[in-house]
Amino acid sequence: MLKSVNRQTYADQVTESLIEYIASSQAQPGELLPSTADLAAQFGVSRPVVREALKALEGQGVITIVNGKGAMIRPVSSETLETFFDRAVQMNDETIVELVEVRQPLEVQSAMLAAKRRTEEDIEGLSELMTGMRQHLHDFEIYARLDIEFHLRLAQAAHNQMLYLLIASIRETLAEAALAGLRRRQNPAELEQVQVLHEAILDAVSAGEAEAAGEAMRRHFAETVAGLLSGDRPHQP
Repeated sequence: MLKSVNRQTYADQVTESLIEYIASSQAQPGELLPSTADLAAQFGVSRPVVREALKALEGQGVITIVNGKGAMIRPVSSETLETFFDRAVQMNDETIVELVEVRQPLEVQSAMLAAKRRTEEDIEGLSELMTGMRQHLHDFEIYARLDIEFHLRLAQAAHNQMLYLLIASIRETLAEAALAGLRRRQNPAELEQVQVLHEAILDAVSAGEAEAAGEAMRRHFAETVAGLLSGDRPHQP
């Protein structure tokens, strides 16, 4: 049941109560909240207060206000974090290095969990992507896109939704830096090393060797971070 609030409370308290309601009622994405009039009556506040609370929830990415329908619950996504990371990178170039360092333990954990939890379907999808990466190693735009997809599919193979959302939010923010770094790899041996590091990750995950998968991912990131800190920005993993 919705908890009422007294008339002296602020709209943010209504916002908090609505979040509690959504969680406690186990409402699913796509479901509609009660109407503004019903919410106002149950909370014991005016409609403008409820509308302000709903606007706050929309800003947080919790709901979508649909004209003619009302407030609809949104699925959990990485969109809000992506916006935050995008702004941070635009305001300070050094944040790219920091963001890569934040990603490293997440991706290492992703690889290790994937080695333990991957299904045959996961391995098939990852193997197809790896084949595509090998075929398009010298087509930077295609390779960068497949690279992003590989890491996201690896996170899916970890079967941890929160880990996937965190990796996805950072991954998309670094997409342009990844492409720019790949274009600087004019040496064929350097490009080959990028591919070999990815293949080592997949080999360990396919074999179910969690420690080896984590170590392969660490090697992948060690090269990237070293290059970033030295002023030479190589391919983003």
